[in-house]
Amino acid sequence: MVTNEPTAPRGLAFVVNQIRPQGPLFVVRDIIAGLPEGYYKPYIIQLCSLESQGEAMADELQAMGCEIIELGFTRGQLELFPKSAARLLDECLRHYDITLVHSHTYQPDIVTSYLSHRYILLSTQHNIAKLDFTYGKGRLLGSYMCRRLMRALSRHREVVCVSHVCRDYYRKQLPTKVSVYVAPNGIDNALFTPPESAAERAQLRRQLDLPEQGYIITYCGGLIKRKDPELILRALRRLKRRHQLPNGLHLLFLGKGPLESRCRQLAKPLGEQVQFVGFTSRVSDYLRASDALITASHAEGLPLNVIEGIASGCVVIHSDLPIFGEILERVPQMTDLRFGVGCASQCADCILKAPSVTFDRQEALEMGRLYGRQRMALQYHRIYQQLLRKYLR
Repeated sequence: MVTNEPTAPRGLAFVVNQIRPQGPLFVVRDIIAGLPEGYYKPYIIQLCSLESQGEAMADELQAMGCEIIELGFTRGQLELFPKSAARLLDECLRHYDITLVHSHTYQPDIVTSYLSHRYILLSTQHNIAKLDFTYGKGRLLGSYMCRRLMRALSRHREVVCVSHVCRDYYRKQLPTKVSVYVAPNGIDNALFTPPESAAERAQLRRQLDLPEQGYIITYCGGLIKRKDPELILRALRRLKRRHQLPNGLHLLFLGKGPLESRCRQLAKPLGEQVQFVGFTSRVSDYLRASDALITASHAEGLPLNVIEGIASGCVVIHSDLPIFGEILERVPQMTDLRFGVGCASQCADCILKAPSVTFDRQEALEMGRLYGRQRMALQYHRIYQQLLRKYLR
């Protein structure tokens, strides 16, 4: 943790479904790692039981000074009986004398909304609920989940959003009594940095068994409907039919998901120009070895893969979402690489334009500093201190 002038440590509970290596838990970990030392005693309260896939992360959190508490509910129980879960959570918070409670994701937000006003409740919203739930769960279930979440957040007093686009959405959905803040999620800006030189990039390509020559475009994320990886492959197939697909262009897919089989089928006519890497712990190396990152997403709260790509020196071929405009306003030359959501022909045109778009290393480094995880943690620290002054005067 960052050393700073200490105050009396105050209990701070992060309420999550389960500890597992996924986006919201990485955010929690990075907040805890970056908080000024001596201000807080962090607890992770997981509503469900710890599973094997989360054990390594739990060990990491404990090594950082977190106390981990399991309440042992199933996800079905949380959905059907959130008030019962809230009663047990209340007993736990009272036992450990915790008043500052920070929830992440759908079920923790609903459960904590039933706690009494003796607690200072804070929820972080990582996405645009209506779009994310609809793409992930279908229109009927997604709409139900969205309405339920909004009712729960209306019982909260404080909500943090990961972007200004996200904030604007929740301000329209929630009553004015709910305060809405912005604290962008952060990246490891020591890990995601542009290569020092073309020679360093070539060396990375050799280490990753990638072509040393040619133009490499990387897709980084789940192979899911909301992110529309199929559109990218349809765009490449369109270029191949037109005899416009450069021989030296290569597309890498980092990640897995339910659309992987369909994507592999679409990629067959493209041969070795498309490679499916799957899950990898070397995302930063792949990005630093690449020329461009591509995303065809239909909805995002704050796409860290885009920020990581720019910070690593990649230009970004992207769908026309407001959040990408917010992130890319500091590199306006990338406007030329924007295509209509769901439009394969425009995506194909942007792929052809990408090699002509450049930006300098200082712009990449500035993006890393702007969205660094240390900066994120200190933003949350300021919010926590503001709430403590507001409610515990």
